[in-house]
Amino acid sequence: MSLEGTAKAKRWVLPSTHHETIQKIAQEHHCSPLIAQVLYNRNIHSQKDIDLFLHANLQQLPDPSLFKDMDLAVQRILEAIQKNEKITIFGDYDVDGSTSTAMLMDFFKSLAANVDYYIPHRLKEGYGLNSHAIKKLKTSRTQLIITVDNGISAVQEAKLIRKLDMDLIITDHHEAPPKLPLAFAILNPKQKGDTFPGKELAGVGVAFYLMIALRKACRELGLFRNQEPNLRNSLDLVAVGTIADLAPLTGINRILVREGLKVLSTTHRKGLRALMQVSEVRGKVSAGQVAFRIGPRINAVGRLEEASLGVQLLLSQNTEESLQLAEQLNQANEARKALESEIFEQAVEQIEKNTLHQKYRSLVVFDPNWHHGVVGIVASRLVERYHLPSIVMSEVEGKVKGSARSIRGLNLVETLRQCDSHLSSYGGHAYAAGLSLAPKYLEHFIQNFDQAVRKQLSEEDYTPSIYLDAQSSLDQIEAQLVNDLAKLEPFGLGNPTPVFCAQDLHVQQSRIVGENHLKLALSAPHSQNKRVDAIGFRMADKNPPLNSQIDLAFTPEWNEWQDQKSIQLRLLDLKVKN
Repeated sequence: MSLEGTAKAKRWVLPSTHHETIQKIAQEHHCSPLIAQVLYNRNIHSQKDIDLFLHANLQQLPDPSLFKDMDLAVQRILEAIQKNEKITIFGDYDVDGSTSTAMLMDFFKSLAANVDYYIPHRLKEGYGLNSHAIKKLKTSRTQLIITVDNGISAVQEAKLIRKLDMDLIITDHHEAPPKLPLAFAILNPKQKGDTFPGKELAGVGVAFYLMIALRKACRELGLFRNQEPNLRNSLDLVAVGTIADLAPLTGINRILVREGLKVLSTTHRKGLRALMQVSEVRGKVSAGQVAFRIGPRINAVGRLEEASLGVQLLLSQNTEESLQLAEQLNQANEARKALESEIFEQAVEQIEKNTLHQKYRSLVVFDPNWHHGVVGIVASRLVERYHLPSIVMSEVEGKVKGSARSIRGLNLVETLRQCDSHLSSYGGHAYAAGLSLAPKYLEHFIQNFDQAVRKQLSEEDYTPSIYLDAQSSLDQIEAQLVNDLAKLEPFGLGNPTPVFCAQDLHVQQSRIVGENHLKLALSAPHSQNKRVDAIGFRMADKNPPLNSQIDLAFTPEWNEWQDQKSIQLRLLDLKVKN
């Protein structure tokens, strides 16, 4: 069922429902029908599924031995530790790669292992393993390379590592290509033949599972010289990496992130505490604060500066150093935002001038001078503006390199695979991917990519939609409902923040506050007694007339201001009635 507005850009979509099941869920769990509907919409119907969703804990995590090659990886790492071979953790410059690297560094140090890490420079070396770095590691006497959050597509690089008489263990979570690298062991739940049930782990989740298996093996061999590490203390890093990488917050990820946010809220890591201080994150940390405050600051140095600064911060044991590094990350984030805005405006100008959004069903924009470190964020903003799969590309050392972002219904990696005759390399996830190609193939690729997109998407896919959980009245928006919604956290991909709609609300007050925000006071139909405030961030252009009737798409939440606590509606969209 869909609620169509009057000449509004977004389509409101209500799910089908099963009233008997909703009523049963509400009765058995002593919750409101709205909460029951939210659970039903997430395909959580049975008593077992509901209990697992609401109460799952670390004891219910699946066994690491279900990973293909886990035994091989553990045996090789134990051999390296016992022989004092040099181990290098080869990370990535994003949050997932940085947290994975820092986490494994901490663990190996607890074993007094001969360990170091390497983060490639985004602009000089690009993503993942590369020949320059591999030769450098050989010179530094590295004997075992362990990748985190990368490596699954590094076929040629794996050959070079073997040729240089080093061993390679790959831990990754990106889509596995048909031909895998020749490594000593590969840990990736998405590879063919892997029986691990958590296919949606982030890179830091895969690395965490390697730690679980290693700790068990080290315990059996008596390798812990002092106290055995408590892996729960690593969950703060797991939560940050998983959320920032937009991994689905369902199943195993939900357990890891929910427990990880508890650890993060009271973390003893000086680096994370300093980063939370400059990010103005206090008290109980939410997934949203990680996604929009903590994560972007770690990402910023990887985009613009030296990505190893993020790992250095996460590993810091010194309060003063941590604060200095956190401030450096904060400044990099400000610079990133300014650069991103500049490139976004140029990309929009390119699109509008050439009417690309009308000629194509996808957007590919290119400028050789754009900073490669922020093209992914710009691509995301183009998707928000035009609701078309978008690729933003720049030139790096004679190659055209870019980042792609998708819309619902289009798997980017599969789509790029249909264009691989024009590509030098590509990889990533369904909704985010990276790619590179020779400049001479750019125009051919643009046409080929658009044709591949058109084959897979219908006209309906191009209409931006808001997926609602249920219709509600203002009378149903009470304190108990808001508190019960909090029990469904953490919210993110796979478990979105619940969204409701209410119809025929009366606009009692309407004003613009702050930077382009819409503030409303609303009452229920035929009643001026039930009143609620609503806030729409960056929604000033939707300011409704006073005393008008509107339909609202919203999320109810607590608003705390000057020791006062009240319910407010956070607006996603509104429709003025005729």
